[in-house]
Amino acid sequence: MRFIYTSIFLAIACLGWAQVVWTEPAFPSQNDDITLFFDATMGNGGLEGFTDDVYAHMGLITNLSSSPTDWKYVQGVWGTEDDNVLMTRVSEDLYSKTYNISDFHGLPAGESVTHLAFVFRSGNGQDSGRAADGSDIFLEVFPPNTGIQAIVNSPQPNSIIFEGETIDVDIDINIEARVVGSDNGQEIFDESTDKIEFTIIGEDLGHHVLEIIIDDGSQVVVITRSYLVIPKDDIREARPDWIARNGLSYRSDGSGYGFSLTAPGKEHVFLLCPANNFTADVNYQMRKVPEGDRFWIDLPAGDFSGNRNLYQYLVDGEIIIADPYSKVVLDPWNDAGVDASIMSEFPDYPIENTSGFVSYFEIENRSYPWQILNFEKPEKERLVIYELMMRDFLGDHSYSSLLDTIPYLARLGINAIQLMPVNEFEGNNSWGYNPSFHNAIDKYYGTEEQLQQVVDVCHQNGIAVILDVVYNHAFSQSPLCQLYWDAANFRPTDGNPWLNVTARHPFNVGYDFNHESEYTKEWVKTVLSRLITDLNIDGFRFDLSKGFTQFNSGNNASLSSRFDQSRIDILSDYADHVWSFDEDLYVIMEHFADFSEERELAQRGMMLWSNTTFQYSEAAMGYVSDLTGSSYKSRGFPSPAIIAYMESHDEERMGYKINTWGNSSPSYNTKEPWTFADRIVASSAVYFSIPGPKMVWQFGELGYAESINRCENGTINNNCRLSPKPIGWPLADEQHRQSLLDRLKAIIYLRNTQDVFHTSNFGLRDDDYYKRIQLNGSDMNVVTIANFDVHAMTVSPEFQHTGEWYDYMSGEQLTVTDVNMLLELKPGEFRIYTSREIVPPGGFFTAVDDLGIEEINIFPNPTRAGGTVLLNIDPKSKIAVYNQMGQLVPINQIHVGEQVRLELPNTIPTGTYFVFSETTEGRLIAKISIIN
Repeated sequence: MRFIYTSIFLAIACLGWAQVVWTEPAFPSQNDDITLFFDATMGNGGLEGFTDDVYAHMGLITNLSSSPTDWKYVQGVWGTEDDNVLMTRVSEDLYSKTYNISDFHGLPAGESVTHLAFVFRSGNGQDSGRAADGSDIFLEVFPPNTGIQAIVNSPQPNSIIFEGETIDVDIDINIEARVVGSDNGQEIFDESTDKIEFTIIGEDLGHHVLEIIIDDGSQVVVITRSYLVIPKDDIREARPDWIARNGLSYRSDGSGYGFSLTAPGKEHVFLLCPANNFTADVNYQMRKVPEGDRFWIDLPAGDFSGNRNLYQYLVDGEIIIADPYSKVVLDPWNDAGVDASIMSEFPDYPIENTSGFVSYFEIENRSYPWQILNFEKPEKERLVIYELMMRDFLGDHSYSSLLDTIPYLARLGINAIQLMPVNEFEGNNSWGYNPSFHNAIDKYYGTEEQLQQVVDVCHQNGIAVILDVVYNHAFSQSPLCQLYWDAANFRPTDGNPWLNVTARHPFNVGYDFNHESEYTKEWVKTVLSRLITDLNIDGFRFDLSKGFTQFNSGNNASLSSRFDQSRIDILSDYADHVWSFDEDLYVIMEHFADFSEERELAQRGMMLWSNTTFQYSEAAMGYVSDLTGSSYKSRGFPSPAIIAYMESHDEERMGYKINTWGNSSPSYNTKEPWTFADRIVASSAVYFSIPGPKMVWQFGELGYAESINRCENGTINNNCRLSPKPIGWPLADEQHRQSLLDRLKAIIYLRNTQDVFHTSNFGLRDDDYYKRIQLNGSDMNVVTIANFDVHAMTVSPEFQHTGEWYDYMSGEQLTVTDVNMLLELKPGEFRIYTSREIVPPGGFFTAVDDLGIEEINIFPNPTRAGGTVLLNIDPKSKIAVYNQMGQLVPINQIHVGEQVRLELPNTIPTGTYFVFSETTEGRLIAKISIIN
């Protein structure tokens, strides 16, 4: 006789889906013809009473699936009315579909099916029928001809009931057999049947093991289920002082850990961990505080020996969540995409014991050994912020690689980096604005310790670190959502203490926080405190801060931007909390509300994003523009509290706009590579001359020109906005972009070293194409002028005084005898005049048009591909050849006597090429024309 012992506690099976879906035959194998039934009144009820057609989104979980989300051979395209997956209406709210499992899904030979996977939907996908908790629906598929087969409809694994309540046992068997059931060893059922149905009354407190023995005379199957009977009365007790905060707390003497969860309205919470095999145990039931809205437990250190530092919460016997305050979570669906060296820092996911997110914590409450303890932050108005996203900035998107780029940023003149969200977000490939665990660091970029090292090295290089934080919303994976979740409508319930059922403003994504709730305020402040104290962060950029309101503006964007005193008070409260740690911490708002409200926030010490991308791009492209909005004075602000920017993560790239829509005249084209670079430098000269904090988007210093809507295959599509983009580092090999970088460094250097660029005594003139900024200082005056037309113009810089002035970029001295003197500016030309000479760190610059083009004699010129040209030039000079796109062209060079011979490849395209030579006498340039 064969004995089979099973708890039937598979990761996605055994959840009693029979009430939502079932099949005929009841125990299908993968080669069977089946009829599938779906009861729309069960599960989340999302399609109950639905009168239109219902479609099935159908897939398989096979032996090759990596997780329950890894569906194979999916049928049906979401949101499409596909007859292939159309369900047949049997009666009101009951639907069916008949098909052969293997044939319908195209199952390859040799692959075995463990479960059928479903979500039912309307034709457009806006309404869906799911499991009761809003998850996918699964049905077990059985191996053929294996004897006894059973489906456990109830009880669910680890059921919890109060003393005196009942628990139903409901099990289907494929054949009639003798069934004996016992509860903690005491027999309670004995019958020959193919359907097990009986009820248990929870009389004895504590842990119970229900054992069902099914015997058909040739085979015995043993099914076990655990359940727990707990007292009706709450266990109420105040939290000890050392567990005063939410999440995990450490005893100061290392003897234990405290865990605390805010869950108003919930009846009971159990802590699940390796010590109890992630099952409910009376010894791990959490106490409730007298007020009834929080649960806590104090556990000895011995419960978490070795690597057993994982835990979850089981709430009201049904909801399993990781700690909302987790610093690290294990993700069974996406951790496979995290670098193995990162995952080696953490224990294996307990796949045999639980499902969903699991909280991880270190046994020892270690602190990072900071090298810089009292970092002196740059003054707000002197900030030069570099906004970057880890995924698209570095090939391996790692903090370890970011360390290598910090010296580069310091040489550029950056004194602050702003990281796009690095907290745990849904999936791995994301901008990060879909947060699930706001307090946890997403492992896709590295460990928390590696991020701390980035902060420390930044501080050693004089660079502050600002985090982009997302407190407007959470996404559905967040435990703040899951604790109070309306599965039928796939949104928070009305009783959620943190989240609104529906958003109060038209800009929301995910699920909208109620920032007037004391629970939300406490949560935000706790997370901010942790980032300041644990990570040494210097400031925060609050994403979508305009959404921190309970005023319901519906879909009216204008109404949501109006002055809102409650919103001001909420943001001020958060800012004051940040400044309670250090009054010099940066608080930046992405607000875009009424100017009067922004001025109020600025007067309270906050900075505000100011989107001037369109205006600067229009200027760079050669069109009429108005750049006055990048001056804080134009907003009526009393201090330089706006961070106007030419580019950000949210806007189309300036380089792409120039290359795509740039203006031209018969003798001038903004799209030509060297002119392209000049236009960006001219825009930067004006931008950095206007006092106030500044920001550069990653690779803007190299004229990054890939569209924000670029897809991974290179096409341009609005749906690809969030898709990964090519890494920009190779652009530095292109001569015109290197020139752009060098000149931008010089401009930022001037701004960073001269106090006059931070004066409050300045003026900005903006006349369509002509821009002029006057800066008046105690030791120096500055006039920056720029012509953004594609034609030359004559302008008056309106110098502040007569005397000697110096063109900062070229070093040319100008004697001014008439402050209203006229100067000619070529198209796209700019000049920064200073009243005393200042030499850029790398020396003065010469415009490409002014370089000695005739200094190098080339013969023959023009020439043909495959030929040889001779250059009469010092053979010791360094020579490089670039095409019109500024890309380095590899050409064999032979140095002979006083000449250099260039051997042109047969494959070199026709066109104009630039030969650059670095000699002891300076830089020379010449053109070679290659013809057919």
